[in-house]
Amino acid sequence: MKRRQFFIAASTVLFFVFPARGHRNPDQVAEALSERIEADGASVRLLTDRAYEHQSLGNWPAAVADFRAAIELEPRSRFAIIGCAEALLQTDDWPQADTMAQRGLALDENAASQAPFHALRARVFSRQHRWPDALEAWRSALRSPHPEIDWFLGEAECLARLARHPERVEALAQAMTRNPSIVLRRAWIRALVDSGEFEVAFQEIDRGMSKARWKSSWLLLRARIHGENQRFGEQKVDAMAAWLELRNRVRSALSDPYLVKDAAWALGYLGERDQALAYVEKAPLLGVPEMDLLPIEQTIRKNSAALSN
Repeated sequence: MKRRQFFIAASTVLFFVFPARGHRNPDQVAEALSERIEADGASVRLLTDRAYEHQSLGNWPAAVADFRAAIELEPRSRFAIIGCAEALLQTDDWPQADTMAQRGLALDENAASQAPFHALRARVFSRQHRWPDALEAWRSALRSPHPEIDWFLGEAECLARLARHPERVEALAQAMTRNPSIVLRRAWIRALVDSGEFEVAFQEIDRGMSKARWKSSWLLLRARIHGENQRFGEQKVDAMAAWLELRNRVRSALSDPYLVKDAAWALGYLGERDQALAYVEKAPLLGVPEMDLLPIEQTIRKNSAALSN
């Protein structure tokens, strides 16, 4: 389950707990909840709501403490269990996060109810680079009748880490039959490139560019294919076109992890080492996994070395 869903759930409850008096920041809401707990006593709802506010502030230990207190009061609280597992994951307490996720799995045998807990286990395993275990957990999550896009992408990432690229192409093709998302389509095209299916990938990129308002992501995919085929001049042409589109967008949306990552790719292809590295350093702060940045760093080093020769 995505973190924003926790916040939406919490905010829905808080709308009824606190009358509307303008916008409150998380600190104010957490303080108000503490006052309610002190005055009325702790309840599952109040503790869970405060834990979500701690999450939004990045105060993961405090979130864990409140979620655990809520579970003590109601051992079968799904919101408290999944929230606690998420907070433990963010503190890198992987054994406890896995234990909490397994506790959630034991609540119900329904595939849809279990799926978010399988997904959490998959993320725990991925943090430890246990790719076969993570793959099995993602596939368990995907048995849900309503899987999330991130779960399909998680499965694809595991197959990529295991260098099972043809299987990854097929998995993403199947994913698109369940959810025709442009995000999944781009992931499928990247898998085609990794599998060496360049002609099909080119056709899909041209089709995507013809319909897209913003073309930088497509241009960067095509630049990648040019690089794989040693056509570095054409790679730079596409990278420059992508950067010309990206530079204004990324300046006005520096908190967008996708734009920041794409900017790093474009500048990396162009051999602009210092600028590319600046975006690489910012990306993890926005939630981009550091392992996703390794190929960009390799491209930056390779292109910088080529330009210096």
